Amino acid sequence: MVPMYSNPINAISQLKNNIAYLLGIRAPWEVSDVTIAHEEREAWIHVSYEDGHQLPCPECGSPSPGYDRRPRQWRHLDLCGYRTMVVALLPRVACSEHGVRTVSVPWAEPMSRFTAEFEALVIDWLQEASISAVSRLMKVSWNAIDGIMQRAVQRGLTRREESDVAHIGVDETSFRKRHTNVTIVSDAKAGTVLHVGEDRKKETLSQWYAGLTLEQLEGIESVSMDM
Repeated sequence: MVPMYSNPINAISQLKNNIAYLLGIRAPWEVSDVTIAHEEREAWIHVSYEDGHQLPCPECGSPSPGYDRRPRQWRHLDLCGYRTMVVALLPRVACSEHGVRTVSVPWAEPMSRFTAEFEALVIDWLQEASISAVSRLMKVSWNAIDGIMQRAVQRGLTRREESDVAHIGVDETSFRKRHTNVTIVSDAKAGTVLHVGEDRKKETLSQWYAGLTLEQLEGIESVSMDM
């Protein structure tokens, strides 16, 4: 059953609470306002944080006093066909150990201009289509889609357990109109990507080998390569 509200204030409050829930926003963060530009078909979700709270340093997690705030915005998934942005005056904190740092937000990865939900949808589409096709579908630049893909690969590498890989696969692929080549190293058994290197030269693979420990090198039992 869809709830009905006779009081517009209650309806707006419930809308902000629902959006906060979907974005994973919780105290001290809050959705302070939602504005809609009907002619431009754009929606703006305004996020703020409650005064009086010490936010954690993104480096060490230590509660730190505020330093200043800087305007930031992130592209979010479209709401009812409206291009949607999340905007906030993003605080910086003065950590006693690491100095001035920009705080992390629960709705996006550090340094990203897109919400986590937006990036997740892009990654899903990239499993079915090319970067160019996803760029047209999501109406963002080729470089933006490529950046989302690279961050996803890096997150996967960071989460990957530092265990020995016995069987690796090496392949090459090309992209862009000028046929730029990359070398992909993967775990042949698990199917997970271990490394993406520029170009398809012998030196590209050698650089990856150079980053392995002696134990990891000794643990490799087979290498398969598509020639």
